[in-house]
Amino acid sequence: MMAPSVKIQVFSDFDGTLCFDDTGVLLVDDHRCLGPGKRKALDAAILNGEISYRGGVKQMWDTVTLTLEEAWSDYLDKARVDRGFPAFHKYCCDNEIPITVVSSGLYPLLQRLMIKFLGAEHAKEIEIVSNDVIIDGNKWDIQWHDESIYGNDKSKVLEKARQRASEDTIFVFCGDGISDISAAKHADLLFARKGRDLETHCDRNGIPYVSFDSFQDILVVVDRLASGKTRLEKDDGNGFCRLVNVA
Repeated sequence: MMAPSVKIQVFSDFDGTLCFDDTGVLLVDDHRCLGPGKRKALDAAILNGEISYRGGVKQMWDTVTLTLEEAWSDYLDKARVDRGFPAFHKYCCDNEIPITVVSSGLYPLLQRLMIKFLGAEHAKEIEIVSNDVIIDGNKWDIQWHDESIYGNDKSKVLEKARQRASEDTIFVFCGDGISDISAAKHADLLFARKGRDLETHCDRNGIPYVSFDSFQDILVVVDRLASGKTRLEKDDGNGFCRLVNVA
């Protein structure tokens, strides 16, 4: 069990992080929609700052012409949860560590997949803060969560949680992409999926992070932090924290 003096809250992106697949990419890459070549070009433009994240994503979703039934049967029903997440979720429940999903994805898709991954009862234990969508036949009308360049500024979720939490609470954030950068700045400990855009951004900008392949990797680190075997050391230069072994 977690040491009572250590308070931790976990925030995680969904697409490409909690879910190994990106639900948006699965649909946008369909040959009836934008296709992978043009989608990758937009991804590169976003990463290089040539267009805003929200603008690029809107261009992608505007090309989706699948019905929800087609999207689910052709792609989403085959989406893969990170193999280590169910055990990580159980660990957090056992140790009273809340998990919040903060996503640029679409709520109906995320909610349905969480129920599939964890079952209806366990899925209810995780709050989802994301964009939404109105689907009319094969037309997808994105309902942005806010007016930010991300559509859903994940940093605002962490800011609100920080206001409610005690000062010694450790905020953990897990992500993989560009839309996770704003939230990462408000976390004490950042996990970036290996080989993805968030890791590239952190390397380019000298931001400390822990690389992960699976939530099993995150579980090991969080458990050591919760049990006092490691502690966080803040970098006064960039405000991010590094892990320091205690035992």
